Amino acid sequence: MITRALLAPLLCLMMTAPAQAQAEAAGPPWPAEVSLPSTRHIQFVSAINGESYTLYIRVPLTPPPPEGYPVIYVLDGDMQFGMASDISMTIAGPPPVVVAIGHGLFEDMGVVARYARRAPGDTRPMGLADIGGALNSLRFRNLTLPVDEAHRAPDWTGLTPADAGGLDQFLKVIETEIKPRVAGTVPVNRADQAMFGHSIAGLAVLRALFTEPEAFRTFIAASPSIWWDADAVLEDEKAFGEAVESGKVSPRVLLTVGADEPDSPNPPQAFIDSLPADRAAGLRTYVAMASQWSGMVSGSRALATRLAQVKGGAEYQARFVAFEGESHASVLPAALGRGMRFAFER
Repeated sequence: MITRALLAPLLCLMMTAPAQAQAEAAGPPWPAEVSLPSTRHIQFVSAINGESYTLYIRVPLTPPPPEGYPVIYVLDGDMQFGMASDISMTIAGPPPVVVAIGHGLFEDMGVVARYARRAPGDTRPMGLADIGGALNSLRFRNLTLPVDEAHRAPDWTGLTPADAGGLDQFLKVIETEIKPRVAGTVPVNRADQAMFGHSIAGLAVLRALFTEPEAFRTFIAASPSIWWDADAVLEDEKAFGEAVESGKVSPRVLLTVGADEPDSPNPPQAFIDSLPADRAAGLRTYVAMASQWSGMVSGSRALATRLAQVKGGAEYQARFVAFEGESHASVLPAALGRGMRFAFER
């Protein structure tokens, strides 16, 4: 969902070189004196898109099954590793390896400096607002499809083609660079892997489902942003359904939402009214256009209904859960917990 907190970092300019050098020289602004047992930490720069990635890996405390551990890949890993690793220890059955895919934003100020989009001349020490700005910048680069000029509303979002549209490259990073690194670190069951993403990352899960349905056994899309670029992710839904019905693929699919989520990707009216007149006008045009696109709740429910009607093999499943009383943000623990149970409990 587009919110003021998500838009603000996108409306700034890249930080200047002196400020970036200062940030790179400084360490993280907060101490990190507690560690999690049985964890691994991998950093690398992708040869595919040139971006730096940090993998936070939680390995079960129990010995691996003969076939190897199941694995869940969690997107937005900088923010969700702790929660995902704790939930993984509650699974009834062989617990999964948790691989949270992030960028080291809470430990590498150099990465933050590169993507924080500070105003020129801003030499203040890096802080939480900069981490949030870098996070949003990286999320749009890695987790979205290319955007049609008519849908992007550049006059108010500040997005350029370079700011979005790197999702297919990111999925290639997962398949060709991240998965081999994980398999070289811990014994994994390549036939029992899951992918979890929330919001824009839920869009990424759906893209992987429709275009790479054999890449994972289970796809968990929580509050997916189906509306992105006028529901463009759904263009491959028909071909996916045909592949399932022909018996070529049989993934397990779970879509979840918070029942109290706004059923619209649009920002609040108060935010629109706070903008300068020209930007507000452009945003109102976008809002009118976006009203034709999938809602956050209704769109997920409708997609899950269609997927459940596809006649596939015995392994194929498509389910939908709306968590009562949960909002777009508060639903995360419930979505992760239900997603892991769906993926790994037998």
